[in-house]
Amino acid sequence: MTDLVRAAGGLVVRTIDGVRVLALVHRPRYDDWTFPKGKLLAGETDEETALREVAEETGLRCALVRDLGTVHYRDQDDRPKLVRYWVMEAMGEDVFVPNTEVDELRWLSEAEASGLLSYDHDRDLLAGFARGEGDATAYLVRHARAGSRDKWHRDDALRPLSKAGRRQAEALVTTFRGFEVARIVSSPSVRCVQTVRPLALDRGLPVETADALAEGADLGDAMALLAELTPTPTVLCSHGDVIPALVLHLVDRGATILGERDWKKGSTWMLEREDGRVVRASYLPPPDIG
Repeated sequence: MTDLVRAAGGLVVRTIDGVRVLALVHRPRYDDWTFPKGKLLAGETDEETALREVAEETGLRCALVRDLGTVHYRDQDDRPKLVRYWVMEAMGEDVFVPNTEVDELRWLSEAEASGLLSYDHDRDLLAGFARGEGDATAYLVRHARAGSRDKWHRDDALRPLSKAGRRQAEALVTTFRGFEVARIVSSPSVRCVQTVRPLALDRGLPVETADALAEGADLGDAMALLAELTPTPTVLCSHGDVIPALVLHLVDRGATILGERDWKKGSTWMLEREDGRVVRASYLPPPDIG
């Protein structure tokens, strides 16, 4: 399976003579006009990459305003690519210097930008920005590592995370840094609740529980919960039987998997919607805990 290429960038905005304008860059290697962006470096968050790449390509120091969602396409090597964008506010004066990667920067109105952009996926992103809206994303998290099932002699729903699992749970806070999350819903099992508790504390959100995410839950119940949460960016924590069943059922209904297909403990599936329907699923591996 071809690995998913992850990148991040920004729609950089400022007001000139009362008109809202955006920064577009020209890349001589591809002879295209696009929004500034670039690939994640090892250990970087999406936010850090977006700010760094925008600064490198435009010379601009920026502030993040809001998460605009992601764009998906196949790159020059025919690999699936996921680019996460933020609306950014340009701070200070222009210090752009042409270079071999980007040789021109233009500030354009939304209509001008739409006419100049080289790619349909960039124009779709611009249209979403102009509407001031985006589609809510759901995040399916498989619970982190737990103690041995064979060595646990009480109710399995009470089996807690292991030391490694607790480190994975803490590391999920960084994984979700910059992602919009309005609700956190978990299987009632202790190991699931413990997996998302650090994230809930970081966001000031309660951990809700739902039997539809419990081990052995009916697929129809899990799908109904997912549909109920369509308008809200939500983290859902569940088990190694429920999550693959959900993802594969969504694929049967027309969703596309980008990148690898796996279900490791502590991993996340990002489910992106259009018009209320899940259309793309992207696998994020478990956080690196050393």
